[in-house]
Amino acid sequence: MTLQQLEYALALQRNGSFNKAAERLGITQPALSTQIKKLETEIGVQLFNRNTNPIEVTRDGQHFLERSQQVLTDAKRLVDFSKGLGQHYKDRLKVGIIPTLAPFLVPLFSSDLQKDFPDFYLDIHELTTENVVAGVRDGSLDVGLISTPISVPGIVFEPLFYERFFLYSAEHTNGKAHVDLQDISYDELWLLNEGNCFRDQINDFCDLNKIRADKRFVYRSNSIDALIRIVDTKGGMTILPELSMLSLDEDQEERVLPISDTPKAREISMIMTKNYDKQRFVAKLGEYVCRNIPKHMLSASNYEIVDPQIKGI
Repeated sequence: MTLQQLEYALALQRNGSFNKAAERLGITQPALSTQIKKLETEIGVQLFNRNTNPIEVTRDGQHFLERSQQVLTDAKRLVDFSKGLGQHYKDRLKVGIIPTLAPFLVPLFSSDLQKDFPDFYLDIHELTTENVVAGVRDGSLDVGLISTPISVPGIVFEPLFYERFFLYSAEHTNGKAHVDLQDISYDELWLLNEGNCFRDQINDFCDLNKIRADKRFVYRSNSIDALIRIVDTKGGMTILPELSMLSLDEDQEERVLPISDTPKAREISMIMTKNYDKQRFVAKLGEYVCRNIPKHMLSASNYEIVDPQIKGI
């Protein structure tokens, strides 16, 4: 029995056809059929019912293939673990980052990291929080960068920095030092689409239940940049996380106000599985993220951390 045979059997299960599975694997159909037959003969179990269309997995085959997937996953993790034992950083790190963070954070650290470690390949995926968590859990991502705290079985998180929330308005501040929450006009407030964890955090400290009820123009966006542009063109205001302000021009900076009372912020963390692979690579990623953001953001200070309410995804 070989790992390759297990891969072939799982491919056949996914595709339900020898022809389709062989095409996906880049081999001929007779070669695939021969390897599946050899595997079945060796283990003494018929894995597939070949008389159905699509091909179905037998009951015993289902149990065997479930264990086969675990074996292949463990084998991949062993290879990844061995790569982390060397002195060099030569491998690919698959990183999932939420859309309200990725465009502003990645340019800060990626150039320095790749300059110092040319063989450290960053594979960045901009994904929703739900998909980042799912990717980390199933191994398609090595690590995620999301807003925390998070309570999901099998997932651990390591806080890196804290982003304070600010109000961005179409109007200049005219010398105002801050804005009170009760002074924010909700009918002029533009926010991200429902289901985005950043919007959920804003909803945690603003009463937004009726924000769109009387609007004649509703803009459903998943982009912080888009919200900035809509405020600039249509007027009104929005809430920005701190890193997004680094891309503002001088005029835009003059239209930013801190929110009074206890400063509210979101916690940004790396998320991993409890026994995650590529530990040295993940640690190096965290090091370069922290090295390249404004130093005051490394401490929670007197911030009130807004919980994104991520539980049991």
